[in-house]
Amino acid sequence: MIVELSDYYKRKGFKKVYVVTTREPRRVAILVDQNNKRTSISYAKYLYTSHYECEIAEGDQVDHINGNKLDDRIENLQVISKKYNIQKDHARKKMVLRTCPVCGTEFLFAQKDLSTHPNPCCSRRCGGIKSHQKTDNP
Repeated sequence: MIVELSDYYKRKGFKKVYVVTTREPRRVAILVDQNNKRTSISYAKYLYTSHYECEIAEGDQVDHINGNKLDDRIENLQVISKKYNIQKDHARKKMVLRTCPVCGTEFLFAQKDLSTHPNPCCSRRCGGIKSHQKTDNP
């Protein structure tokens, strides 16, 4: 969908902005310049930089405070380092306690990943050992 281009991005030489929603779901702004060259940025970053008329420093990201990636209200957006953003998202994951089938160690594993890894190992080392073990199934 086409939305109104902010004055900040007009001054930067863009003529149109499209907003699309990805499968994650997350919104992306596709900016079109005078030469019809397209650039995409997160819609949250587009809104933040348009509102405050500033650039985001290299290594920083615009984050949704409440964790809802479709809640693009300006008061729900903050600039944080990429490292902190990764840590914050990791802390939000639902983790479950599992027992390693190779060494018997208990470890935490992301619940959402159990559908693709139903019997995970505690480490790459144990995973490598497990991959070389013979199974009873032919």
